[in-house]
Amino acid sequence: MAKNKEHINFATEILSDMKKKLTKYRIALIISLTGNVIQAVVWFIR
Repeated sequence: MAKNKEHINFATEILSDMKKKLTKYRIALIISLTGNVIQAVVWFIR
């Protein structure tokens, strides 16, 4: 029974770690996309 709980904890730890990495990637994506949009607007105004 204890071994089973350890496996479940390990799985949840991996999942939470993946979620943290995913949010980091999402933030990076949003920042790069915003930068691209700003560049496009500046280029368009010129």
